[in-house]
Amino acid sequence: MLKIKFEMKKFSIFTAIILFVNIAFAQNIDDIKKYVLLRQAKPAKEAVDKYLAIEKNAQKADGWYYKGFAYDLTSKDSGLSIADGSALKTESFNAIKKYFQLDPKGPLSLEENNSLLFDLYVGFSSDLGVKAYSQKNYDVAHENFKKAVEVHDFIYSKNLVGANNYKFAALDTTLILYTAISANDAKKKDDAAVFYKRLAEANIADTQYVDVYQFLADYYKGKKDSANFNGIIEKGKKLYPKNADYWTALEIEEATDGVAKPQIFDKYDALLVKHPDNYVLPFNYSVELYRYIYSDEMKTANTDVYKQKLPEILKKAIAIKSTPEANFLMANFLYNNSIDISEEARKLRGPKPADLKKKKDMESASTAQMNEAIPYAEKVVSLFADIQKPKGSEKVNYKQSLVILKNIYDVKKDAAKSASYDAKIKQAQ
Repeated sequence: MLKIKFEMKKFSIFTAIILFVNIAFAQNIDDIKKYVLLRQAKPAKEAVDKYLAIEKNAQKADGWYYKGFAYDLTSKDSGLSIADGSALKTESFNAIKKYFQLDPKGPLSLEENNSLLFDLYVGFSSDLGVKAYSQKNYDVAHENFKKAVEVHDFIYSKNLVGANNYKFAALDTTLILYTAISANDAKKKDDAAVFYKRLAEANIADTQYVDVYQFLADYYKGKKDSANFNGIIEKGKKLYPKNADYWTALEIEEATDGVAKPQIFDKYDALLVKHPDNYVLPFNYSVELYRYIYSDEMKTANTDVYKQKLPEILKKAIAIKSTPEANFLMANFLYNNSIDISEEARKLRGPKPADLKKKKDMESASTAQMNEAIPYAEKVVSLFADIQKPKGSEKVNYKQSLVILKNIYDVKKDAAKSASYDAKIKQAQ
C-alpha cells in the first residue's frame, strides 16, 4: 500500500488526496475523492453537491476542498461555453475560499502544492480570458481576466507556494494590463481605470506601459478630476521624460478646455511660466493666436495686441525647436501681416504732412514684415529637403513657402530670385 502511494505521487497532482482518507468520514467523501482522483468530473460534482447539501457536512472544510476540485474538473469540458466554464471555475474558487475559511492552514491544498488554485489562475486567464478576447468578446474576457486577478491576489495574500517553490509577485503586471485593456475595449472606462491605476501606483517605467499613464491622464481629464490628472501627468513626465511633449499637450488641453478666447491666452501665459522649455506649448499658443486674429469675429476688431504677441510667442517655440511647422507659421503670418499693413496704408489718402508720414511709416512697416518673413520661409524650404517621406501637410507648407518667397521677390522686383522660386513651385506640383 505504501508503495502504491509513493508511485502515484510521481504521476498525478491529485494523488495526495489519497493520503487523507479518514475512516471517520462518511462513505460519500471517499467516493468524491475517488471520482476526483480518476478525473470523473460528472460523478465527482454530483457526489460533492449531495455531500454538502447535508448541513453537518457543510461545516467541514474537506468537502469544500473537494468541491473545488470537482467543479474545476467539470469546467474543463471542451463542449462548454466560455460562460459556463467561467461559472464553474467561479464556484470552484468560492469553494476553495470557503475551505481556507474553515481551515486556515489549508493542509489539503498545501499537500498538493496549491495546484488547484494555480490551475484556476491559468484557467481564468490563459484559457477563458484569452479565448474570449481572441473572439473579440471583450466584456467576457474582462470578467475572466478580473477573476484571474482575484485568484492571484488570494494566492499572494496567503503566501501560498506552487510546484518547484514557485511564488507569485505582488503584482502580475501582464495580467493586470490585459484586464485593463479588455475593460477599455469593452467600453468600461471606469473598470479599466481601476486596473490601470494599480499599474500606475507601482511606478512601472517600461515603454510598453506608457499607455497606462496616457489612459489615466485622459480619463481624469474627462472626469474633470484636476487633482488626479495633475498627479498622473507629473508621474508620466518623471517616468517617461521622452514623452514630455505629449504630457504637456494633455496639460494644455485640460487647462484650456471650455475656455473662450481671449481668456484662453491667460491660461497659456500661466503655462509658459510653468514650462518655459517646452516646444508644444508656445507653438500651440501661436496657432490659437493666429486663428483668433483671422477669425470672423475679429474682422472688425482691433487685433494689433495679438499681432504683436504672436511672433513674440512663436520665436520662443522656434528657439526651442526649429520645425518646418513653426517656421511656416511665422513666415505665413509675417507675409500676411505685411499685406494687411500695406492695404491699410493704401487707404490713407489725406494730403496733410501727418497723413503722408503715417502712410510712409506703414509702408516701411509692411516692407519690414515682408523682409522678416524671408528667413523663416527659406528655413521651411531647407528643412523640407531633409524629410525622407514628407506628409501631405509638409508638402503644402513647402509649396506655400515657395509661393511666399516668389511673391516677396516679385514685390522687390528681383526677377532672378522670383524665377528660381517659380521653377521650384512648378517642380513641386
